[in-house]
Parts: sequence; C-alpha cells; structure tokens
Amino acid sequence: MITHGQKAESFRSKSRKGIVRGVRIIHGDRASVDLIARSKMDFIYLDQQHGTITIRDIFEISALLAPYDIVVLVRTADNGRKSIGLALDAGAHGVLAPEIETAAEAKEIVASLRFPPSGNRSWGSFAAGNSGYASFDDFVSPICWALIESKSALNEVEKIVKIEGIDGIYVGRFDLALSMSVSPEEIESDKTLDTEIRNILKQAEAVGMPAGTSGDFPKLTDQGFRILTVRSELELLSTGLKKYLTD
Repeated sequence: MITHGQKAESFRSKSRKGIVRGVRIIHGDRASVDLIARSKMDFIYLDQQHGTITIRDIFEISALLAPYDIVVLVRTADNGRKSIGLALDAGAHGVLAPEIETAAEAKEIVASLRFPPSGNRSWGSFAAGNSGYASFDDFVSPICWALIESKSALNEVEKIVKIEGIDGIYVGRFDLALSMSVSPEEIESDKTLDTEIRNILKQAEAVGMPAGTSGDFPKLTDQGFRILTVRSELELLSTGLKKYLTD
C-alpha cells in the first residue's frame, strides 16, 4: 500500500500539473465516503467549520480510505495550532485553513503543520498505525490550502501564494461575496466579485499554484480553477433524486 506521505506528495504533484476533483463532506457517513473513494475523485475534505465532523470522524474516515487512491483533507474549525494538530494527528493528509486574512497568518498556519525546527507542531499522532504511515517522513509535509474568503484578504493574496508550504488557494465565494456586500443570489452575476476572483486566479497562476472552489465543474474549469469541489455529499444525493424524479 502506498504510504501516507507518498499519497500526499503524489496528490500535491497532480494538483500542480493539472486538475483535481473532490467532494466536501459535512456529515461523514461512512458508506457515502467509501462510495466516493471508489469513484475517480481525487480528494475529500471534511468540513469541521460548517459541518458535524468530529476528530473521531477524521480518524475513522482516514483509516477507512487509506487503501484507496484518494486524500483526506480537513477544513478545520479555526486556525488554532490545536485544531490543526488534532486533524493531522487523526490521519488527515492536510488542511484547508479557513479565514486567512494576511500573509503573516498563512505563515503561522504552515508552522502549525510542521515539526520543529521548521515549525511548531507538537508530536502526538495517534493514527500512525491506521492511515498508511510508514516512517517519520510520512508526517513532515502535510498539504496546506489557504482559504480566501474576505475582502480584507484580497490585498494579501499576492504574498500568500509565494509562501513556501502553501500548496493551493481556495476561494470561499459566499463569504467573500458577503464581505463585499454581495448577496448569495448575486454571486454569479456581480461583476466586481467576478473581477476579484479572476485576480486571485491570476495571482495563483503566476506562481504555478492551483486555485479552487466549489460549483459546476465545467464552468469552474473554464474560469481557470484547477481544484474542483462538489458542494457537499448531500448535493450528490440531491442530484440523484432529481434525476429519478424527472425521468
């Protein structure tokens, strides 16, 4: 079986060179994530910020999906060292760090992912025997995506994408829109918001960094996103139900 670290590095390389596809998981039903892992999706991200995901969920899902060619990321509830450390200790391959406002905050996140002397993460992984860890090398370089979701963060994106240890930029379109006084109903049509999102994509592309968000995959690809995410596992269920109800 491919080791934890090898899987993370393979995914990191794939995201730099092309497109990766995944699903946001808000409740963590085991049968659902197992089915997703058997598909051709490249990742799931477990949402602790807006979902019901617990540390035990991360631990059990990471172990369940260890044999599959899919990585497990966690959108932590906050950017605290404890939250990030627990997600990684439980077996996640990396984090989606929410509410990044400045380059200084992004650097702190990277430090929270790494052990001394290059960071300040505390040693204590309890998932080593379950999630594909083979040696210390499997712990040292987790994936890190910075979530940009506020107007105040826009002026920092150019600096954030240049930080060593940040692997991707993820656009939280709904929160970004709200911070710009754009309603959810106007997200697809507001030109100012569209311009700012295009600027984020441009700054990421300038350094070869993938950018992502959730939504319709073909449309996101046309816009230049390379990290494509289904809004949630419930959307997959809803889409399937609509198919049967309209046939």
